[in-house]
Amino acid sequence: MEEVLGVDIRLADAGAGNKMPDGAWVYPHDPDRRGIVEITSPPAKELMKEWAAAKREGRPQSEEGCLDPRLGELAQVCTEMLTTEWVRQNLDKLLAQPAEERHLFLFARGHDVGHYFYRLSDSYDDRPAEHVEDLLLPDGISDIWFRGRARRDPQDRQGSTEIWLARFQAGVGWHRYVVSMEEQHLPSPNAGIVDDPVPEGWRRPKDRSVMPAGG
Repeated sequence: MEEVLGVDIRLADAGAGNKMPDGAWVYPHDPDRRGIVEITSPPAKELMKEWAAAKREGRPQSEEGCLDPRLGELAQVCTEMLTTEWVRQNLDKLLAQPAEERHLFLFARGHDVGHYFYRLSDSYDDRPAEHVEDLLLPDGISDIWFRGRARRDPQDRQGSTEIWLARFQAGVGWHRYVVSMEEQHLPSPNAGIVDDPVPEGWRRPKDRSVMPAGG
């Protein structure tokens, strides 16, 4: 989001727990325009439990189940997702705060939902793109993002990673982006799920000190 919007996103929680959205920013060219974002994913408690057990037991981490492709129905999939309780809880956090822009950023832990996000954000190269209808976002929500696939530099596993994103902007429509993130600037992964492949102390995650209230 930072690369696309040209902003620095700061932590907005300030110790308030689940009552505040995850991040906030102001635009360099318009400091009176405040944006906030909530970052969340569909519940995947059982999958994370299974992956943690697989790591402890030295087994490969895998995912089982059937996928419903729902070809031509991606907008309907998104609309249905926006009505779920876990999304509504996150939207309520956004709507409770003053802001000119309220963004919801969705990522998937499992492929059961992730494959929809991959298709939403796919650049398709020379293949025909799957048509996606516009969404009707809840009042007060300006943008919804979907994190798609990621691809590490095959020559440098500690270098940059390309990430595909889809964004629906109210009143504008769909956008798709490919952005780059440096591995060194990312926090360590959840140690209970996967080992960090880089040496201890190598990472230098970005300082996202809490943004002052109203700032």
